[in-house]
Amino acid sequence: MRARTLLLAAALIAAPPLARACDPEAMNAELTALCRAGLDPAIAWSEAVRPLANAEEAAELGRLAVAAGDACDVGDPAAGALAAVQLARLVGRIEARGAAASLLPARLPN
Repeated sequence: MRARTLLLAAALIAAPPLARACDPEAMNAELTALCRAGLDPAIAWSEAVRPLANAEEAAELGRLAVAAGDACDVGDPAAGALAAVQLARLVGRIEARGAAASLLPARLPN
């Protein structure tokens, strides 16, 4: 029994911890890729609705896109995801306002 305990203790000490098996650079690269996968479509949508935005909204679109990109690139996917969601919400508001304005005359009675 004692020999078995000593053998188990020796195996635990000799085995490297799991944290050493992970490559931090590879993990950061994967987190950046995941963050960018959610952000890049939102940036493309923001560029598509930019002509419908007023000056304040256009500046906010640019600010959010830069903030989200910076967060993704430095390895803060939570901040990048939050900025991407804020960007997508603003795009949705601009797009909805533009669609409502283009549909409004068709709904007026003749």
